[in-house]
Amino acid sequence: MKNLVIDRDAIRNNLNIVKSRARGVDIIADLSADAFGMGIVETARIMREEGVTSFAVSDPRDAERLRNLGFTDERLMMLRSTADSDEIRDLIELGVVCTVGSYDAAVAINGIAEERHTVCEVQIKIDSGLGRYGFLPTETDKIASIFKYMPNLAVIGVFSTYSQSHKSERITRSEYETFKGVLDKLTQMGFEVGYTHIADSAALFKYDFGTMDAVRVGTALAGRVAGGAVPGLMKVGYIKAGVEEVGWFPKKHRIGGQTLKKPARLAVLSVGFYNGFGVNRPDYERRLIDILKARKRRPVVKLGGRKLRIIGNVGLQHTIVDVTDIECSVGDACYLDVDPVNVKGLQRTYISHEEK
Repeated sequence: MKNLVIDRDAIRNNLNIVKSRARGVDIIADLSADAFGMGIVETARIMREEGVTSFAVSDPRDAERLRNLGFTDERLMMLRSTADSDEIRDLIELGVVCTVGSYDAAVAINGIAEERHTVCEVQIKIDSGLGRYGFLPTETDKIASIFKYMPNLAVIGVFSTYSQSHKSERITRSEYETFKGVLDKLTQMGFEVGYTHIADSAALFKYDFGTMDAVRVGTALAGRVAGGAVPGLMKVGYIKAGVEEVGWFPKKHRIGGQTLKKPARLAVLSVGFYNGFGVNRPDYERRLIDILKARKRRPVVKLGGRKLRIIGNVGLQHTIVDVTDIECSVGDACYLDVDPVNVKGLQRTYISHEEK
């Protein structure tokens, strides 16, 4: 018995905190990476129930899943720029707003839209510092050619992405000003920039600038914003796993690289780092102080409300805990703290507060 438990009400709580902080601007629910591990379909349903109508995805297959499951009226935006003809055809067929991050992508999308005798809605991506997708701030002439010479593209907006919003206000503000500079230049050239957005979860809660027309939130919905805890947000996701075996072991017995200093009663859980337990976010998403703290902090396992001591290292698919002073038996449920985005190999179970 083991599964990833997702609390729907915790997601709703986090969305309400986001709405309060966003102060009335549009909310774009970023559903990348299977809604950051929470499950794209169920998370999208919760968002729709709470009035969110703009979704962002990073894979055409995710857009297809949502459309096939009845998300026909919602605005779906592809965050990743692509010049791949097969992906473009799928996105146009699904009515997805495509991202144009290069002149080649613009030409490819415009050509396929022309073949299909249609107009494709697009948003233009500006690279203000992240360096993955997007026009450079100096490439406004290339952007202008989209407005002027590509009649099968309808530009509905322009957006960008911060590179270090979780840890540097100076860099974030500089990237915001760079993005604004591009928007001003396009406006001066006589073009309508439309729907603009750059703020992510970390920027929304850390700074009082840059909300623009919309904010894109993903990790905030999971209650796990890079750069530090946010008051009111609830962490979404934990593993519920049953005790597989219980037994006594003598002093000096070695368990997972650790030698017991005294006899101990130990329990085996069939969950390990393969399943995402004990796995942290990448170091580049964390502050140095958080990285140093994490090296000293052990993953959390609880049974009956009590925190258990992990013996040895977390294994591939097993974790050993000390239950010497706790009443427990095979089948008893333990609760393991995890970030859903890291979890694999486990079925999701959705609950509400009253079902806990």
